[in-house]
Amino acid sequence: MKSTAEKNLQEISLSEVKEKLKELNPSEFDKMIIDSNCTVERCNYHYVNYAARSAEKQSMFIRFPMYPQIANNFAEYEGGDAKHGELAYFPSNKILDNLSLNHQIEPESDPIGSAANFSFPLDTDGDSISLDQKYYFISDRTYKETCDECTGKKLVSCDDFDCDGRHIWTCEDCAGKGQNTCDTCAGSKKVVCGTCDGRDTVRCSKCGGDGKVNDGLVAKAANSKYAQEKRCGKCQGRGHVPCNNCTRGRVVCSPCTGQGKVTCSTCSGKKKITCSNCYGDKERFGMIDCPTCKAQGEMAQIAFVKTSINKHQVEKLFDQGNGLQEITESEVLSYANNGGSKQRMITNINEQVVIERDEIVEQYATTIQNELGLSLDDFNKLLEEDLYYQVIPCVQIKYTHMLTNTSHEVSILNFFESPSLKFHQEVEEVKSDIKDKGKKVGRFFGKLLKTKSFKSKDDKKKEIKLLIYLAKADGIIEDEEKSFLAENINSIDEFTSNEKQEFFDLMNTASLPQLTAEDVKFSSDDRFNEMISKLESLAASDGEMEQAESDLISSVKSLKS
Repeated sequence: MKSTAEKNLQEISLSEVKEKLKELNPSEFDKMIIDSNCTVERCNYHYVNYAARSAEKQSMFIRFPMYPQIANNFAEYEGGDAKHGELAYFPSNKILDNLSLNHQIEPESDPIGSAANFSFPLDTDGDSISLDQKYYFISDRTYKETCDECTGKKLVSCDDFDCDGRHIWTCEDCAGKGQNTCDTCAGSKKVVCGTCDGRDTVRCSKCGGDGKVNDGLVAKAANSKYAQEKRCGKCQGRGHVPCNNCTRGRVVCSPCTGQGKVTCSTCSGKKKITCSNCYGDKERFGMIDCPTCKAQGEMAQIAFVKTSINKHQVEKLFDQGNGLQEITESEVLSYANNGGSKQRMITNINEQVVIERDEIVEQYATTIQNELGLSLDDFNKLLEEDLYYQVIPCVQIKYTHMLTNTSHEVSILNFFESPSLKFHQEVEEVKSDIKDKGKKVGRFFGKLLKTKSFKSKDDKKKEIKLLIYLAKADGIIEDEEKSFLAENINSIDEFTSNEKQEFFDLMNTASLPQLTAEDVKFSSDDRFNEMISKLESLAASDGEMEQAESDLISSVKSLKS
């Protein structure tokens, strides 16, 4: 692991970067102009797969009534320092399980626990830490004693406020009479009639209360709309009649049935109240079980230290420096071997400390250790540390695209092992927009009218195509040839999207189409000769003209003739 990391940390020169680019994508490399003074930006990403175990100790105590079924278990804890020393292992966890399962009593954090109690050794399983650590108890704070609340009597006076230990007492609500004055009628036995509201009369149902009725005789006049009226016979014209439901406007009170008294709801008429909370027998009259000791008369306490073994698993990426622009963490992590074999870096068990971190990983392991809150000396104590780490070197350079003459960045990720390229821009992405449509219209009319501008652009287009043909003639495009091409092409912005795509396709194809007479047809002989001169200069730019380059120039000349 260390030797691999050291290999991945070795220097990376510009020439090595260029060789790697050529190896990974030769067709793209042929279009990349890389300045000899170009700076290689580099970042070594360190992937760390970290696993650890730590011990955390907690001072605890549990206080409980001395139940009979626990007494035998607790006897094993008694005896203090004289019998057990300052600290002793739990004989078993039965007593804790019993209290939890049968009495729902759980240990609590001990506010007066001492860090000195944490010096007890950890349990091991061979050379490794045991995951199941025994508890140990603090003997001088483990004891049983008489219950303070009941002083060992197991009973205390009833804590019900009304009872106060009396168990049976005269009902105060009815003063021991078993009855109370009726609240509805206030003892008067009668209440106001609901039918007549105490008036003793109600509206006459026949005349509606006005004392007059229609006797059914119709006036003799043919156009009369009204029947003759007469005094109501039922109410004698008074409009109301006596109420049939009451006497003088009052009726018998329903809740007390006219008695003026009701049964006391507090004592249910028994005149006495018996407490349901306390005992009524002679020996325990007015007493309840002591709520503290649950009627056991004794309380017990076990103070102990609980040790938990915690597992930690962390995967993290560290960058040595500021990282590279537009390189994401997820991209770098895709090269991380998260199944790599971990090596033991630290063993720290019972004062036997072995640290084997190397200088490469020291700072990263320490960072993770601190983030987890682990310590070699204090609890939460780092016991075992296993670690796999990997160096993922990434580089980034700037280059000029030979055809577009624009500057861009390219990165090589994981330079030495399974490297890959990342181009940060789509250099050859061709888009058709309003401006492009205007160029196409201009080209159409220029061709139609045979304008000087059209001829010049057409010559330029053919020249670029022939330069590409010559550059690719011998299968190798040297740096000098790239520079010559870029200088003579300068820019292809003046061309339409279709024409740009044609240049890119020519540059990218493995097999170039056969040249035709149309490909070498220029607007004038001078322009043709100028183009031949450029082809010869390009062929000689790397120091010598290859046979394939000479043959291509001859072929162009023959097509012209």
